[in-house]
Amino acid sequence: MKKPLKIAIVAMIMACGTAGPLFGHGQPTAAASRRTSALQQANSTSISTRRVVLRPMNKLHMVVTAYDQNGDLCHHQYNYRLFKNGRAVGTGSFSDGHMTRAIKVQPGNYSLRVYSGQKQVTFSGGISTSNQPHFV
Repeated sequence: MKKPLKIAIVAMIMACGTAGPLFGHGQPTAAASRRTSALQQANSTSISTRRVVLRPMNKLHMVVTAYDQNGDLCHHQYNYRLFKNGRAVGTGSFSDGHMTRAIKVQPGNYSLRVYSGQKQVTFSGGISTSNQPHFV
């Protein structure tokens, strides 16, 4: 093999080896910095979000809407429980079909669980540390 070709191959291998760690992002990094989590649909009487990371100076936003089988707002009594680092730290309820809360809490990893008592209810919304939460 000619010397210029060997130099080009070695340079390309070194460039790829250096660029990989710079641009590669692992799943643990993405999960550790999650700011918004939508309620995960399940055929159950309760539904949960994944954990989101709340940093100092942020508020925690909780948005939940309950729908019946026809897609209309469902005006039954619903309870929710807020978890911090896997431990329950607060509870609440709503009955008008929709709940929006923005609360100031200590930094940590937060998740939300909503209890319906009936499987025919569909929930949308979730939990977020963003000032402009979007749930899909």
